Amino acid sequence: MKWQTRSTAVLGAALVMGLVAGCGGADAPTTGDRAGKDGSPAARKGPAWTGKAIPGLARKASWSLSSEEAGSCPGYAGTMSNGRAEDERCVVGDASALVVEEPHKEGAAETRFTVRLRGLKTGAVRKKLAVKVAADPDGTVDSAGATAAEHVQVSEWKDGSPALLVRSREHTAADGLEKERLRSVFTMYAPSGKKLGSSVFDADAYEGLPVRNGYVVADGDGDGEKYLPIGGGETIRTKLKGGTDLGARIDAGFGISISSDVSYQPSAEWLVATDALTGKKLWSTEDLEPPAAIRKRLDEETGTSSWIAPLQEGKAVLGWSVYAEESKGSVLTLIDAKTGRRLIEGPASDYSTGAADDAAALSPDGETVVTQYGEGAVAWDTASGKELWRQDGGEQNIRPVALPGNGVLYADLDESGPAALGMRDKKVLQTGIEKLPEFSTNGYAVINAGHGFFVFATQDVRPTD
Repeated sequence: MKWQTRSTAVLGAALVMGLVAGCGGADAPTTGDRAGKDGSPAARKGPAWTGKAIPGLARKASWSLSSEEAGSCPGYAGTMSNGRAEDERCVVGDASALVVEEPHKEGAAETRFTVRLRGLKTGAVRKKLAVKVAADPDGTVDSAGATAAEHVQVSEWKDGSPALLVRSREHTAADGLEKERLRSVFTMYAPSGKKLGSSVFDADAYEGLPVRNGYVVADGDGDGEKYLPIGGGETIRTKLKGGTDLGARIDAGFGISISSDVSYQPSAEWLVATDALTGKKLWSTEDLEPPAAIRKRLDEETGTSSWIAPLQEGKAVLGWSVYAEESKGSVLTLIDAKTGRRLIEGPASDYSTGAADDAAALSPDGETVVTQYGEGAVAWDTASGKELWRQDGGEQNIRPVALPGNGVLYADLDESGPAALGMRDKKVLQTGIEKLPEFSTNGYAVINAGHGFFVFATQDVRPTD
């Protein structure tokens, strides 16, 4: 039997992964940046944290910077809006990236930024970068309002490891037969400060485009996309775009594209997964068997409704419900993204299609996830599918943000705002947090607040036996 489904792909599901194993690097201070005799920031007198202690973080900051010294944090290179990366990211693996705009002289031919990669353990500067953004003499490319969000961003290298992307711009005057040129130089760095690769592109052609996994993503000729490698390699052309009206990439690399296949007899809309690189169909919910709780409610005229959201590399959450009865809830399953094979059946979920605040937070070991697809969050074990807790009616909606493995779920509540909850029981530990922390790969948390930049060691709040 082929299972009738109506599909909706979940767009923009927020997945936050916490303290996973990552890249390291020596925290040796760079000349000219203050540090103690042992390489620690002992000589630096940053501001003290005056807010309340945040559950799961040390009471005192390990180190801090004033807002003036810190500058701003980069955005994320994978999601660009009008040429700017709007999703603020301060952490690159086990380091922080901070950008300061240098004073702009009137009539100057370029804007300058200084970027410092600091090891989060000590705060010592690993790499100091001078970024120059040349002005365009012809005005083809606007450089008067150059911002850090446009030219310094957090990304990933080709192996998926964290990386920093710097987009500088250089102007070359006409010389003899050589035409005047304005070019963009894309350079990527590891959290250690090591240069990973660099490439030069025409400024007016590739500025403002997203960068994913070490590739600049551009429209190809036709329906596909073109991936231009940074630091050398072959340009890759895909058969499909990464996102459509009903689809988005749900896997690492060049991805799996999701689309719908409409049927009128019986009434159905099947979820179809296609390899974006080759254009070949991988699987369809028409051929997958729904969970038993859904299957027993079906008949010859009633099919299922399905939706999908990314979870982690190679895996996705596939939700099932009865067609035209989505309001009665769905059943979550964890699948292999490339084959559609069910890995585990999870708990029920109250899902309403098209919710703009869909979110998921996964623990560093990948064993616990808190999902919020529609109204109400549910926590479950990804190995057994066992439900740990779910929200009751009348509670504030929990939007999970981070699950760093210290016994705390950091989330946004729809009325109280940023909050810390107990991971095992959703007990409210603290509300009214000024700003939720961002977590590193080596046990530190960063808060870039209005009165300074603060780095805390994480602490496990789970009771010991």
